[in-house]
Amino acid sequence: MKRLNNLYYSKRIKELLAELQKAGTTLVVAPMGYGKTLAVQYFLQEQERCGKKVLRQSIYGAGAEAFWQGVCHSWQNTELGAALLQQSLPADANAKTLVLELFRQLLPQEPVYWFIDDLHLLESSEAIDFLFALSKAGFADLHLLLVSRGQIFDGSRLLELGRKVFCLDKHDLALQRDELAEYSSRCGLQLTAQQLDALHEACEGWFSVTYLNFLNYDRYQRFCLDTGSVYEMIANVLLRPLPSEQQRLLLLMGQPEEFTPEQVAYAYGTSCRESVGRLLECNAFIIRLANGRLRCHHMLKQATRHAFGLLPEAEQQMYFRRLGQWYAQQKEYEEALDWLYRGRDFDGLLAAVQQLRDWSMHPQHRQHLFDWLCECPPEILWQYPQAVLIIMRRMFSLNMVPEMLQVKEWYVTALERNTALSQRERDNYYGELEVILSFLAFNSITGMSEHHRRAYKLLSGAPQTLSKQGIWTFGAPSVLGLYLRTGCSLRQTVEDMQECMPPYYLLSGWHGAGAAELTEAEALLLQGRIDEMDMPLQKAYYQAEKHGQECITICCDFLEMQRDLFRGVYSSKAEAYSRHQWQLQPWKQSMLLNSADMCAGFYYALLGKPEYIPSWLTDGNGQQPSVLYPARPCRNYISAQCLLAQGQYTELLVRWSDWEQECRPYSNFLCLLYLQVQRAAAFAGRGDVTSCRASLKQALAMAEADKLVLPLAQNIALLRPYLEQEAQGECSAAAAAALHLGQQMEAGQGQIMSARFAEAGLQELTEQELQIAQLAAARHTNREIAQRLSLSEGTIKQYLNKIFAKLQIDAAAKNKRHQLERFFSNS
Repeated sequence: MKRLNNLYYSKRIKELLAELQKAGTTLVVAPMGYGKTLAVQYFLQEQERCGKKVLRQSIYGAGAEAFWQGVCHSWQNTELGAALLQQSLPADANAKTLVLELFRQLLPQEPVYWFIDDLHLLESSEAIDFLFALSKAGFADLHLLLVSRGQIFDGSRLLELGRKVFCLDKHDLALQRDELAEYSSRCGLQLTAQQLDALHEACEGWFSVTYLNFLNYDRYQRFCLDTGSVYEMIANVLLRPLPSEQQRLLLLMGQPEEFTPEQVAYAYGTSCRESVGRLLECNAFIIRLANGRLRCHHMLKQATRHAFGLLPEAEQQMYFRRLGQWYAQQKEYEEALDWLYRGRDFDGLLAAVQQLRDWSMHPQHRQHLFDWLCECPPEILWQYPQAVLIIMRRMFSLNMVPEMLQVKEWYVTALERNTALSQRERDNYYGELEVILSFLAFNSITGMSEHHRRAYKLLSGAPQTLSKQGIWTFGAPSVLGLYLRTGCSLRQTVEDMQECMPPYYLLSGWHGAGAAELTEAEALLLQGRIDEMDMPLQKAYYQAEKHGQECITICCDFLEMQRDLFRGVYSSKAEAYSRHQWQLQPWKQSMLLNSADMCAGFYYALLGKPEYIPSWLTDGNGQQPSVLYPARPCRNYISAQCLLAQGQYTELLVRWSDWEQECRPYSNFLCLLYLQVQRAAAFAGRGDVTSCRASLKQALAMAEADKLVLPLAQNIALLRPYLEQEAQGECSAAAAAALHLGQQMEAGQGQIMSARFAEAGLQELTEQELQIAQLAAARHTNREIAQRLSLSEGTIKQYLNKIFAKLQIDAAAKNKRHQLERFFSNS
């Protein structure tokens, strides 16, 4: 009896597969048709029989978003899966650290085998980076099984993983001559030694081609050893010999990535359960998945899709339409969209869109968003204003503003033409439109507020276009960095924020709570009114924590860190931020970790401790962690301050034009001011007096009207002599205020350096260095110390230079001995 669809695993293959239990990560890399997936599935079925937990994920597209959706789906119904749903694919070091921490904390306390198939279809470097980081982390109970036609990790990464990775390739999977003989015997074929030799030589152990030859031999008593294309071979052996109905059914099976027998029968349009069953019984290229669905092997899929494309266009559209309708009936609306569009079923397409209020959107949908509406007949479009609204909202998030404005006109027309709407429904739709249009007014507080107020009057409930969980600050640690648009407008900006935020709180459920109070506190800090900012800052803290607005709390911390520099108080929050030991739980947005890095980096830059600055803030060639586009100007001026702390003056000047340009779209005046001050400081660091004075004059002119002296004071170390000159010029008030505030900050910095770092520095001194340091702190001269210790004055000078370096006392400072004295008094 013939058993051609029986799977065969030789003793050698089984022994190789047993090694997968010992490996943290297994890479199975071989061309198509070598049985990679089937071999791993066989191993996993054995693990499941032993009670082990198995997760399966298949790659069906090139995009990063689809990959991450698959990751979350793989871990669904677990605590880790719930946490991963709150994240996106980690695209930077902070996000990667956060997700790895989730795995560390929330992995089930049992062995888990996670199988990811067809990685060659993935074109996301972020996804591969994530899998490498997961492999490198080497969690004891997690076994990654990664399958691909091509290389997954390059040679350097494989070397770095070392024994953490186990590799199988086509030579391991190919049938050997004796295995081919055993396989043919198990299938019930009686082949001669000559036939086996010829088949093995022609197929070279290629499993799929061997199987197709077995099928052809069973039917025609001959092999297909001279076929040029495996796809042509599949068509000749598996497709063309079938009756017409079964041919159509097999073509339909090859269209979706996964399918069910019921789905194929629905798409075909008549009862054909028996025909579907016969196809599944006699075709080993159709694979049954763990979720109960089926999938065609890629070779079969490609052959059937080619044949399907030869059908008349009207027939293709009919099948596409039915597939889309099937997905919609199953409430798989995102999956339905493309099928309905390809089937020209715009009524069904827009009805499906209306079910997607929290639509995450597949990457391929971005290409079609505008096409859907352009090609939709107007009489259908007018019946679905809610769908048009949802599409328009997605267009804004994808920065498709011109298209969005055009769709706005269609949306209004749809509302006017839809006579079935009640007045309440119509008002709600117009209210949602106002919420969306408010984003186009960013960063005009009053402009946005006008839309918010109109929306509040029109809506009968909470808007669907706003989420309290969104990051109100876009990842920036400074509210005025986002919303201060021009000079001479600081007080007006504070007043506008205080007037406009309360209506927004009512509309959004307290999204951004504390922002109004925070704006006032930041304005006072920028003017150097340090003691006056405490009350509004505490109010901002209270509102943000009461309403769960972590992004506002971070902004509060950013102000507190800068304030405490003037008071000589070391910020424990900065230390916690730099180590990511802070109040955010791991399943919150990774973008806020980048905000924390910016806070800590800016603080340590001002403190003069560049070694604590996160590297990504100054690494111009590295991968930039994500902040949303409106927050980039804030990130840029923080990076500039970090470069100044590191003495990278030229690097700052090289990047300055790009940074300045990024402040223009939203008129980020405060960020422009910072960059102008930092440019002057960089020129001062390079000794370019003329350029420094020119830039400083521009900065003083920008700061003068609103007395924004903080950026100047924070760069006092480089700008002091130039500010002293400008104190006699046109902007004398701003220059004098900056000098005064800068002296306060330097005094605070000195206290922090003495109190916080004295003990650690002193512990680094040798016994001889400690004795010399104590004598120098007691104001003994070099000659007196040399005479007492029987050393030369030159040796004492060398010792003191080492001591100053270890205690991080600026070797160019005039009061080194005074700072040394403070070290000993504080320690």
